[in-house]
Amino acid sequence: MIRHMIFWNLAEENADRVETERFLKETFAAMVGAVPGLRAAHIGFDQWLGTHGVGLSCDLDSMEALAAYQDYPPHVAFKRWAKVHLKDRCCVDLEVAE
Repeated sequence: MIRHMIFWNLAEENADRVETERFLKETFAAMVGAVPGLRAAHIGFDQWLGTHGVGLSCDLDSMEALAAYQDYPPHVAFKRWAKVHLKDRCCVDLEVAE
């Protein structure tokens, strides 16, 4: 299984965190079950101890599923949104035991 983790900071410090978190959770919840091989997606705000403000963790069946997820139209639309609203992206893809 692949654990795809991404971390960002908000591009605008005054962004509405409640609305942003709602949007992110709805966006990724809709992808689970729709993207082949995407098992789970968890997203939320840091609890004020980390180096980035927003985190996403997705569990996928394989690297092939991760590649399909990258090209999935709602994910492509999210990446366009993220370029405007998020910054300082950090990403890691880990192979983890099930």
